[in-house]
Order: sequence, then C-alpha cells, then structure tokens
Amino acid sequence: MFRFIFFLGILMSFFSCGIDEEVIPVVGIYRTHVLGVAGPFDLIISTHTGDNVLIEAPFDGENWMIVEADLDDKDERVIDIDIPKQTPENNMTIKGDGFYSDRTLELSYCIIQNGIKKDYTIVASKR
Repeated sequence: MFRFIFFLGILMSFFSCGIDEEVIPVVGIYRTHVLGVAGPFDLIISTHTGDNVLIEAPFDGENWMIVEADLDDKDERVIDIDIPKQTPENNMTIKGDGFYSDRTLELSYCIIQNGIKKDYTIVASKR
C-alpha cells in the first residue's frame, strides 16, 4: 500500500497543473480604458493554471466579469494573449486576443450579447 501511494504521489507531481513562472510579469493591476466607451478603471490579472490567467474588468465598459486567457511566446519581448470563446454571463460570449509588452497591455475582443455583436479594445498600463 505504501509503494502504491508513493508511486501515485510521484506520478501526480509530473502531471500537476502548477503556475508557469513566465506569466508572473503580466500579473498585476492595470490602469485601463475601453476605447470609446469608458475609463479609467482598474483591470486585474491573476494567475490561474499553467500559462493561463484570469482577467477581471468591465469588458463592455459597464459590467464587471472574469474571463480566462492563455499567454504564448513568453520567451520573447512581446507576450501574445488569447481569449478563447467563453460565456462569462448568460446570453453573452466573448472572444479576442492581444499582447503585453513593457508594462503595457492591449486587448481586442468581440462581445456577442443577445445576438448583438460589438467590438472593443482595451488599452492598459501596469501600475
């Protein structure tokens, strides 16, 4: 029994979903504007799993929501951000992409709510 538990513990350590240390520079609080809609406000990015982060912001300029994003090209000066299609609220989907470079973040995304599609862009500077 002890061998089984020991083997299981080692196996789990190989497949754990820890946080990728390369995403840490992106994590933080940003001073943010949604172009043509609203601002300034604080956008918050926190670690999630691996190279995924959670972003909390009023993506439509009014309603706060949390979306998950994937970070790529972490070894380069510019980090690509992908917001896969997801449904943070009822009757609303969001999908987009963006980049992070030198304490600056830009996200371009589309929100479809009740069949109405709107495109937005967020520009943010890390505090």
